[in-house]
Amino acid sequence: MPFSIEGKRILVTGGARGVGGESTRYFARQGALVVACDIRDEEGTKLAEEATDLGPGKVIFRHTDVTNLDEIKATVDFAVAELGGLDAVVNSAGLPIMSHAEVTPEEEWDRQFSINTKGTALMCETVFPHLKERGGSIVNIAAGGALKDAPILSSSYSASKGAVLSFTRTIGLEWAKYGIRCNAVNPVVATTLGDEIRAKMSPEDAKIYGGMIEGRMSSGRKGDIETDLAPVLEFLISDGSKFINSQIIAVDGGLNPSR
Repeated sequence: MPFSIEGKRILVTGGARGVGGESTRYFARQGALVVACDIRDEEGTKLAEEATDLGPGKVIFRHTDVTNLDEIKATVDFAVAELGGLDAVVNSAGLPIMSHAEVTPEEEWDRQFSINTKGTALMCETVFPHLKERGGSIVNIAAGGALKDAPILSSSYSASKGAVLSFTRTIGLEWAKYGIRCNAVNPVVATTLGDEIRAKMSPEDAKIYGGMIEGRMSSGRKGDIETDLAPVLEFLISDGSKFINSQIIAVDGGLNPSR
C-alpha cells in the first residue's frame, strides 16, 4: 500500500525522547524497522525495548552524538548492516536553548548550530551514498519559528532551524535525480522538554511566550506527537509522498497560515 511504512528501514536521530522518541514508537507500531540514536542511552535503550515488545516493528538503539562525524558514520554503517539498508532518515536531534537575543552567549550559538544544523547536515551527507542507489526519503525536523515570526527567547534556536530549512530545500533539489526526496516539518507540539524550558522562564516571559504560541493557534492547543505529528512523518516516509520534495510542511495548528 502506498501510504504504509511497514517494513521500511528508518534511522531516527534524537530517538530517545520527545519528537524523535515518540515518532520511533509510532513507526514501530506501523511495522517499521528502526534504528533510533541519541546520547541518552538509558532512555533510548528502554524505549527500544518497549517499542519492540509491542511490535509489530522493531527498534534498535545506538548511542550517537550528532556533532561527532565519526559517530555518525559508525551509526549509519550499523543501521545499514542491522536493517539490510535504509529507506528513510528522520533528523530529529535538536537542542532548544532559550535566551534573549541581546544576551545570548557565543557558546550557545555554537552549540545550537552544531547540534541542530551541522548535525542534520552531516547525517544527510553520510546517508547519501546508501540512499543514492534505490532512492529514499529524508525528513528534517525544524521548528515553528524557523520560517516566520518567532517567539521571544528563541533567536539562536530559530536561526539554527531556519538554516535547516534552507539546507533541506537545497539537497531536495540536488538529490532528486537519485530518487531522494527531502522535506522538512515545522512542528508545534507539546513535549516534556518544552515544559521544562518554559518552567525556567520568568513569569513575564512565560506569559508573552504562551500568548505568541497558544494564543495565535486556530487549534487552541499545541499538537500531540503521536496523533498529530507522527502520521505526517509516516506519510512523508511512505511511497505515497513520492511526488513531494523540497517542501516545508507546517504541523502547527494554524500558528503560521500560508500566504
